[in-house]
Amino acid sequence: MFARLVLAPWFGPALIAVAATIFVTLQLDSAGDYPGSAAGPGLTVDEIFNVQIGVEIADPLLAGNFPKAIKATRALPDHPPLGRLWLGVAHEIGLLIHPPGGEHSRLVVACARVGSAVAFGCLIFLTGLMSTLWQGRIAGYGTAIAIVLMPRVFGHAHLAALESVLNLTYAGAILSVAYFWADTSASQGAAATSSQIPMPSLRSSLICGALFGLALLTKIQAIFLPIPIAIWAICRWRWRAIGPLTIWGITGLFIFWLGWPWIWLDPLGNTLKFLGQTNKRPILYVWYLGQQFADRSVPWHYPWVLFATTIPLGLHLAGLLGLRHSSATDHELTAGQTERTMRLGWMQWIHQRDALLLLAVAFPLMMFSIPGVAVYDGERLFLVIYPLWGLFIGKGLGQIHHWLSQRVSKIVSVAMLLGFLSCQAVGLVQFAPCWLSYYNGLVGGLWGAERLGFQTTYWGDGVTRDLLMETANQVPIGAVIDVLPVQHSFQLPALESQCPALRAKQIVLRPFDERAPEPARYLLAFHRRDYWPADWQSTPPGYRLLSGNMRQGVIIAGLYERVFEQQ
Repeated sequence: MFARLVLAPWFGPALIAVAATIFVTLQLDSAGDYPGSAAGPGLTVDEIFNVQIGVEIADPLLAGNFPKAIKATRALPDHPPLGRLWLGVAHEIGLLIHPPGGEHSRLVVACARVGSAVAFGCLIFLTGLMSTLWQGRIAGYGTAIAIVLMPRVFGHAHLAALESVLNLTYAGAILSVAYFWADTSASQGAAATSSQIPMPSLRSSLICGALFGLALLTKIQAIFLPIPIAIWAICRWRWRAIGPLTIWGITGLFIFWLGWPWIWLDPLGNTLKFLGQTNKRPILYVWYLGQQFADRSVPWHYPWVLFATTIPLGLHLAGLLGLRHSSATDHELTAGQTERTMRLGWMQWIHQRDALLLLAVAFPLMMFSIPGVAVYDGERLFLVIYPLWGLFIGKGLGQIHHWLSQRVSKIVSVAMLLGFLSCQAVGLVQFAPCWLSYYNGLVGGLWGAERLGFQTTYWGDGVTRDLLMETANQVPIGAVIDVLPVQHSFQLPALESQCPALRAKQIVLRPFDERAPEPARYLLAFHRRDYWPADWQSTPPGYRLLSGNMRQGVIIAGLYERVFEQQ
């Protein structure tokens, strides 16, 4: 019985997913609400905002007050409600099961972060299971582990933000098409023409469309899905694909409209308003190649460079190997199933699923390379492609194992593969809990990235619990601390509310203003050069470092004191 359980295709991915979820959940504390747990990333700028809106939706929904919940989804339609609802439900459950000790804020970000951790675990299970079904057990394990070992994906799983929930719903939408639509020609040979390939059923089109709708309900990046899916389907079935694509799209839009009450007020007008709202928001800045760029003027190669440099190099090499079609290996990995390939114009013979997944990986990168399209915050806007790339990594690892097992024993080949993966985990250890500062060896790690003029930190994740504790220890009671940079009016009150040590010493945080006649004696800064004064370099002039959060010799965030105060 146990052996049958272990050999089930879902067992390995489920085991890795549960372990990863627990591991992430144990290190979510941002500012001291859970001092007994491991410290997580510092409180980032938008988290408290996501938690507040999520709780305002979740509270009445859990209480059965549906009119109030519907009203809450209309309060601020900058994002669809599903991701924030997920975080809000996680917050309420987490606060009920494990409330912080002592006096604490009504909103506890660490509780909502559990929602992202659970979404991360579900993502690992989903991608690992699909990889197992398609490429075999080793590939499935490899895919699941590879996603855990991607520091940027792992880091976002610790934040009460929409990215981890979006990764899950986005992957569900594209993988459902790969599962239901790409396998419709199981009985056909590689030479089957488009007219001989069976069409997707109505049921599969509705299921895939519903999952597309859930992705749309999470975040706007889901609008990337139709183009690669349409290109792939039309290449596969020619114009016969119009029918299933129409059903898929209409179902997705229906779920999107059904799940967002704000859309009900004006379905067409509000949908267009939502799709066009990115043109109306304030300009965001990017630090890249030692320069400050406005989000719409970032060089075209920015997303490609970030994608290439923020995943461990060994995983990238395995992914490139996974792009290679090996009929002998695939024959073994698919247990002798008939090889199913398709001709995709400019591409050579390639598996149908691989063609779809490769298009899904490349299309967001190409979109963000178009001049005038806003891109910012490092990999965040195209983070959805990282888990999909993980399936190619898993396939490559499966091929490596196949090659090794022909030369050494299977136990030795597995041990060698685990050793290889262990080397890729170095970034998770070195950068904890500031995983969003990770760069791979292509640029010499964070040390090299900083010298090349790349962004070295995200939005405040470097202001960790340890740095806040040091801050509280080193400044006097009632001290005023300037903070840089500050993006929103609720950023500093949120940080004060989440940090018991700051509250206990009655420390006041205020936005740094270089034009102020009398700056505060202390400065708490995270190193976003794109939002620092133009004449500042890596260290604020006129200040000395009291305590810093450093990785690979690069300061991510620090507490500074004005030098002349000591004279």
